[in-house]
Amino acid sequence: MKLSVIIPAYNAAATLSEALHSVEQQHVQPFEVVVVNDGSTDDTEMVVQSFMDRLPLVCVHQENAGLGAARNAGMRAAKGAAWVFLDADDVLGSNKLAHARDHLMRFPKVQWFYTPIFEWSPGADGEGMRMRACPKIRSVEDFLAFNPIVPSTVVMRSNTAFTWEEDRDMQEDVGAYLALFTEGIMPMKIPHCTTKYRLDFGMTADAEGHVDKVMRAVKKSRELGHINDAQFALYEVRKAYELARTFKKRGDENGQKKWKREALRKAKAVRVPKNLFWRLRWLI
Repeated sequence: MKLSVIIPAYNAAATLSEALHSVEQQHVQPFEVVVVNDGSTDDTEMVVQSFMDRLPLVCVHQENAGLGAARNAGMRAAKGAAWVFLDADDVLGSNKLAHARDHLMRFPKVQWFYTPIFEWSPGADGEGMRMRACPKIRSVEDFLAFNPIVPSTVVMRSNTAFTWEEDRDMQEDVGAYLALFTEGIMPMKIPHCTTKYRLDFGMTADAEGHVDKVMRAVKKSRELGHINDAQFALYEVRKAYELARTFKKRGDENGQKKWKREALRKAKAVRVPKNLFWRLRWLI
């Protein structure tokens, strides 16, 4: 099974070496590693060059076009049987490609997979890391209520009709997943936690701006008929909850209370799964 690891990189010199090193350390080696240099102006290219003799690297250069466009460019350049996505600020566990290969071979009818993540806050005083809840997705409502799929965990067969959103005013992943769900192409959860997801870096540093982009993408999905009004309202509750949770982690009590009130207000107008409702209620 030929696996193509796809890494979009924009001004990623500070973290890209860790990401590439994690690929180098895999128990199962990739067929290729496609790094898309998305118009970087820092030392990203120097980092890539330092790994040329250590990994089967394919370098794609383009003018800055955004994360979705960079991932799409990597998919077009890749020649493997499956894509394994990794963002330049995240890190793979050494068994990620082994689990990906095993599930691709064991479940030939499944088009794509995702895994849990460790939320990761690296720092000078040590690393804070915890596993994020990651339920199985059996329906669109499961995805909207629990939002478990992080792009750096996605493994997908390269014959899948899939495109990341390229409009930079929208988040690139959520609408693309919903388009697959509409076609009945549901993912399978690989139960092993194989990715360290860096918090408060890149897009996650601006939590409210990130949620604005996400909701614009979900509005587009509603307009396309991929979800209905009730499903859209459920996702509004989920994202408000996530903001409250983010501000709680940062010790921002005012932000936490603001978004918890907003989530509870929105929850009155829609049926919310019990697991999400009680998480929200107990988010003090």
